[in-house]
Amino acid sequence: MRNRVILKKIIGLVFIGFGLSILFASILVNIRQQVSQKQLIEQFNEMVQKTASSETEEEYSTLNPADEGELIYNLRIPSIDSENPVCEGTSREVLRDSLGHQTGTAYIGENGNCVIAGHRNYTFGKFFNRLDEVRVGDIIYVDTKNDTREYRVKEIKVVEPTDTSVLDDTENEQLTLYTCTPIYVATHRLVIISEPL
Repeated sequence: MRNRVILKKIIGLVFIGFGLSILFASILVNIRQQVSQKQLIEQFNEMVQKTASSETEEEYSTLNPADEGELIYNLRIPSIDSENPVCEGTSREVLRDSLGHQTGTAYIGENGNCVIAGHRNYTFGKFFNRLDEVRVGDIIYVDTKNDTREYRVKEIKVVEPTDTSVLDDTENEQLTLYTCTPIYVATHRLVIISEPL
């Protein structure tokens, strides 16, 4: 009988320890991501200042693509108090620390569909954590090395993960943001489509 009580206590302590370790790991990941995000934004601002004090630097384009992981934009959505760096690519490494520009899609300022992806939970990154609060008519700003582009949200939809139409090219300039939804469940994709002002 006494052994059973001791065993139950040990099992209880193991479960408590396991729960605390998960909580602690989640807090550490969140802190690391916040520090990394802040550093990337500062790095981008320094790039902008250097560009402003020297000759105008050529923007990225389908003819002059960025390298995987390269910091290329700063994306701001004031309506949800969101500011995030955007790097080239959508690999796990890129999306761990920033939003990712979908390689092969248009770049900001070009005709075509510029697609940017991001996570929205504490396990993988909360960059698009509040993207479901964006509404039609909201303004999205994308800072490039040379200027700031403004976009107005024109459509919001939820699609199946297998629906790759969000990556399709367009005749006119378009900015498409997407992330997993519902948060933590991730059975579908939330898609925000906007057009330049």
